[in-house]
Amino acid sequence: MTMAGHDRSSLRKVRLYGVLIGLLGLMMLPFYAMFSSTLKPESEIFAAPATLVPSDPSIQAYLQVWTQTDVLLWVGNSFIISVGTVVLTLLLAIPAAYSCARNDFIGKRTFLLSVLVVQMFAPVVLIVGLFDVISQMGLFNTYLAVIVPAAAFTLPFNVWMLYGYFKTIPVALEESARIDGASQLQILTKIVLPLTKPALVASVTYTFLYAWNRLLFVLTFLTDSAKYNIPRGVFSMVGALQTDWRMMLTVSVIGIIPLLILFAFLEEYIVAGMTAGAVKE
Repeated sequence: MTMAGHDRSSLRKVRLYGVLIGLLGLMMLPFYAMFSSTLKPESEIFAAPATLVPSDPSIQAYLQVWTQTDVLLWVGNSFIISVGTVVLTLLLAIPAAYSCARNDFIGKRTFLLSVLVVQMFAPVVLIVGLFDVISQMGLFNTYLAVIVPAAAFTLPFNVWMLYGYFKTIPVALEESARIDGASQLQILTKIVLPLTKPALVASVTYTFLYAWNRLLFVLTFLTDSAKYNIPRGVFSMVGALQTDWRMMLTVSVIGIIPLLILFAFLEEYIVAGMTAGAVKE
């Protein structure tokens, strides 16, 4: 490559990274504005023109949230709902995806396509019917009232992604294990699932995030304030005549922290799972 060609290539890279950095900054601006607002006094939040950097930073809002709200309870409930949704979803998605990946049966394609029908409907469209079902099952005002619908709406994505990943695992590995006397359950748990770790992590992350952010289900099916999650806790801080926006933003920042930690530890597996699972039959 000539010097001129090398310079043009370097210039293109600089432009590309410049555009990407600019887009990243644009995407992060709302999060920075939310965080910086938690460090400002109430009067400065609504000041015009707006200030990006707090003139007198203070953590007073975090101390008030700690002492005046049930933020720890809300975070704990969010974990219970999210982990419960992840467990229920994987218990259903893994057998369904593995069976479709390893067996040819009449109506398999129809089944896989019918699973996607759930994704065609927004939860708000089905909320009245879901309320009737939840009430008749005796699940109203329990964690399961949120976990079961959330698992139902995350199941299609997980079935299809795991199905695509299972298709990439050589059948010869399972046949060798079967010759050595391994049962089907042992093959699935000791051979297939360990090889599917990236896809499982991606499934867990997607499902966890979906359940963590559920407001509609909690708002409809839970009336006990001791079972509120983070979004419902934030919503409860909206007053009829006055709303403490700084407190709401502070609780929202606290609710984002566990998700950032989750992404920081699982980012590599999430990318691997999402790309390797994109397999067309």
